[in-house]
Amino acid sequence: MRCIRTSIFTTAVLFTVSAVAQVPDDLRAAMKARDEAFYGVNSEQWEKYTAATFTTVQQDGTFMTRPVRLANLRKQTPKPYIPRSRESNEIRGEIVMARFFSGGLWVLEIWGREAGAWKVLLSQVTTAKE
Repeated sequence: MRCIRTSIFTTAVLFTVSAVAQVPDDLRAAMKARDEAFYGVNSEQWEKYTAATFTTVQQDGTFMTRPVRLANLRKQTPKPYIPRSRESNEIRGEIVMARFFSGGLWVLEIWGREAGAWKVLLSQVTTAKE
């Protein structure tokens, strides 16, 4: 039984590493910069990596457009950066579906290229069950 658990854990780790590794360097940098902007409440930086047509559904079910989410972000206070974990990414041409865990939340982001730069097109946030 222990061998099976170790094998499952090893497979999960290898899958996560390969899923993270397949993301292009410029997208990885954009993801990190946007995450840092979110935690640091840097709305100018956040806007740089967020599409004009961006929409999100928050963990309480609230639907927000980019302007509404931006106004909401500006009211927040900075908090310590929490890196992504349990991340998986699926590349479909110029679209990347990124799913990760952060701060007790599961986040799904859809990234795409807009005017040559990576931007989040939409996101959905769900509170994680313990």
